[in-house]
Amino acid sequence: MIYLKDFKQGRLLYEALDSDVRLGILDELRQKGELNLAYFANRFNVSNGAITAHVKKLHAAGLIEISTSSGIRGTQKICSLAADKIVIDFLASQQEEGRVESACIDVGQYVAYEAHPTCGLATRESVVGRFDDPACFSYPERFRAGILWLSYGYVEYLLPNYLTENTRLAALQITLELASEAPGYAAYYPSDVHFSLNGKELGVYLSKGEYNDRTGTVSPSWWYGNLGQYGKKVTLFVNREGTYLDGVKVSETKLDDLGIAVGEQLRFRISVPENAEHRGGFTLFGKGFGDYDEGIVCTFVCK
Repeated sequence: MIYLKDFKQGRLLYEALDSDVRLGILDELRQKGELNLAYFANRFNVSNGAITAHVKKLHAAGLIEISTSSGIRGTQKICSLAADKIVIDFLASQQEEGRVESACIDVGQYVAYEAHPTCGLATRESVVGRFDDPACFSYPERFRAGILWLSYGYVEYLLPNYLTENTRLAALQITLELASEAPGYAAYYPSDVHFSLNGKELGVYLSKGEYNDRTGTVSPSWWYGNLGQYGKKVTLFVNREGTYLDGVKVSETKLDDLGIAVGEQLRFRISVPENAEHRGGFTLFGKGFGDYDEGIVCTFVCK
């Protein structure tokens, strides 16, 4: 999903789509899944250099992913689609006018947890305690964690409450970087990741797998290559019409259902239930790990 809250943010996207060859590349990937650069050069009768330039534009716009694969003919670059849809929300800026307050919560600042192996945490310097020991989630070092993972269970955070007596909440947005948690590594490892606020279910995100075909953009050099390297940016948006996940409505849970009042606690939970249909755990990326170098970003829009 590519979600644009402001259509002016899509210049790279529009440029990437303004080419018959690049549109053809996307269509071939839609039909066949994964393809290498040599296939495109033959398919569209252009040079390898030209195909490389086309692929770079598609990658910069977030439309395709590029990984490497070793075979009998050496290392080759493999392309696949990075998004299944594009949403341009022309009304978002109108809906979100008002006083905006944002905060970034480090992934180790949870106030409650239940973790089941495989599980663990790490700071930018080292693993916290031991791998696969849930007790390590209680260690003081966890406040500096930049990544955590578990096969099922939950972590729960207190979100800042920016409401005042003279304002009302118009929208709440939460963004985070997320992937599945496979024992070992599995590029395809689906997981049903649930989100709730104050005990009310917001929606379920289907994480497709654990990603370690490349290193995370900001991950430390010592971080183990067989572990999750980066995730997908997930955006939850709640207003008075319902809850949206990456721009698509996923539930009828509205702001009025959440009991958000001045001075009240806001408890945000990320979980994979033991009885989930796809119990693939989750890896939560924060500062110093993954691609985005930030924790859980919470944005209040008040009027």
